[in-house]
Amino acid sequence: MTLATRKLPVTELPTSHLEDDAELVRRARSGDRWAEEALYRRHVRSVTNAVTRLLGRTADADDVVQDTFVRALERLAELRDGAAFRGWVQRIAVTLCHHRFRKRKLLRTLGLDRGDDDASLAESAVEGTRPDVIATLRQIDRALEGLSVASRSAWILHRVEGWTLEETAAALEVSLATAKRRLSEADTRIAPFRGEGGAA
Repeated sequence: MTLATRKLPVTELPTSHLEDDAELVRRARSGDRWAEEALYRRHVRSVTNAVTRLLGRTADADDVVQDTFVRALERLAELRDGAAFRGWVQRIAVTLCHHRFRKRKLLRTLGLDRGDDDASLAESAVEGTRPDVIATLRQIDRALEGLSVASRSAWILHRVEGWTLEETAAALEVSLATAKRRLSEADTRIAPFRGEGGAA
């Protein structure tokens, strides 16, 4: 994936800083394409997983993930604390997902949305999953469809992707109390379909 078309100097990052987002952001701001690529490679999997779950369509998710990192890297100057890159890129991704939801809603209203949801919980189950578990996942998918985008997003990010409540609230740009309330609403709707011990 090409993150930028401009020609930028590429320098090798010292090994001691490989785990330091702040240093990568500092170098990326100065035009280091290697640092941009390192930021992308470090965070793309978690962003892709979350976006795919939220949107339910891999084609839409691919577009949003690319847009997320292009936007993040183009706007690095706006990020005050380079160490906060992970949370910042998560917020950008969730915001772009919500834009995509609004566009999808408009297309459905016009009768033009013919996309297939191919990344639902049931569709994402590993090969060999028992039929009864697949059936339960389909019930949860249907329950999620009946929730508001806000509550569904909170549940997927926290319960499925394993984001902390703090990360979930930050990505959704709401207070911790609001994130908990949305999560509770989703839990109540989904509870009848979850197995003993709270797991599907």
